[in-house]
Amino acid sequence: MRLTSEQLQEVMKKNGVDRIYSWSKIDTFINSPYEYFLKYVLHKKEDIANSAYPVLGGICHSIIEDYYNQKIEYMDMEESFEDGWTTAIDIADLKFDRNDTAKNESIKNKYKENLIHFFENHIPVGRNLALEKFVAVKIGNYLIQGYIDAIYKDDYGVFHIIDWKTSTQYKGNALNEKCGQLVVYAIALHEAGIPWDKLKICWNFLKYCNIEYQQKNGVTKTRSVERSKIGESLQSNAKIWLKECGYADQIDDYLKELLDTNDINVLPDDVKAKYIITDCYVYPEITQKLIEKWENTIISTIADIEAREKDYEETHNEKIFWDSEESVKAQSYYFANLCGYSGYLHKPYQQYLEKLNAEKNGDNTFNGIGSGLQDNEATSGAKLEDEMDLSWLDSI
Repeated sequence: MRLTSEQLQEVMKKNGVDRIYSWSKIDTFINSPYEYFLKYVLHKKEDIANSAYPVLGGICHSIIEDYYNQKIEYMDMEESFEDGWTTAIDIADLKFDRNDTAKNESIKNKYKENLIHFFENHIPVGRNLALEKFVAVKIGNYLIQGYIDAIYKDDYGVFHIIDWKTSTQYKGNALNEKCGQLVVYAIALHEAGIPWDKLKICWNFLKYCNIEYQQKNGVTKTRSVERSKIGESLQSNAKIWLKECGYADQIDDYLKELLDTNDINVLPDDVKAKYIITDCYVYPEITQKLIEKWENTIISTIADIEAREKDYEETHNEKIFWDSEESVKAQSYYFANLCGYSGYLHKPYQQYLEKLNAEKNGDNTFNGIGSGLQDNEATSGAKLEDEMDLSWLDSI
């Protein structure tokens, strides 16, 4: 259960601070100081509520938690998602792309197919999974609080911190640039007594799966693909094994069925055995450098927040929180399709749109703004307030 304001006051008193920060506050400021200003300084109500991403993210989190809390059966997850989809998309008409109808339809269809596949094929952790675990930890002089999606302890005594993600998969440099929340959670558990070598952080990217497959030379490889593209991604490799296993005369038929159904079960058993499909877990490596990076980022970010808040209290100059044009441009997909504030309220974004409009000599300002970027910044959304008995964590 989420802590009450009174309970949070006790946590702050225990840690000797008069303020507590959530990761969402910190992340909002990093993403857009002006959005932070609107939400947490002016307490402005959002004036756009038609983004599909946060709502569906919340629905997916709730379904997963209902399953692991034994409120629903495994086979009920797909139906629960269909029900949530009907309410959010078919009835409420929430959008993935607010400005481009064709792109909205394309994203919508892939999103639904990917997540239905997840709920039909999710591989349960099968352990004592702690859900929505509250943590609070001091970083520098600042107290940070949050709720961990899930934690489990494996057979080697390693604690895995899981964040369920409905966004585009992070790769390369993005792993270290997006894992701040997970690092905060790891620091909190380390402070509670878990050694660093017994901690791992990861995302489970729901729209993706990992496919382990054999190559003709005997080498086994693993790649991650969108769940809706399993059949497409296996065409070349399946063709090799169909030929090797004696199905040369039926290759085209099998490949077409694999593409049409997106299901390896249509392949002959000896070919199907070449593939193992699992959930897409991605583990950023916890290093001292990564820990220090995020500790320094959090400390400097909160110091910046408090300095700007103090300046605004004295001057009432909203430019103190103004987003740079470069920042708005980099986040243009977010502002166009996910942000809860329109340009009417988010003035730096409106200024950016007006500049684009002037440069285009009157072209439709909103047509495709940010459409060249990926839909990878969807928020995790709401979470259930129910929490398992986590007393087993006290024994570490």
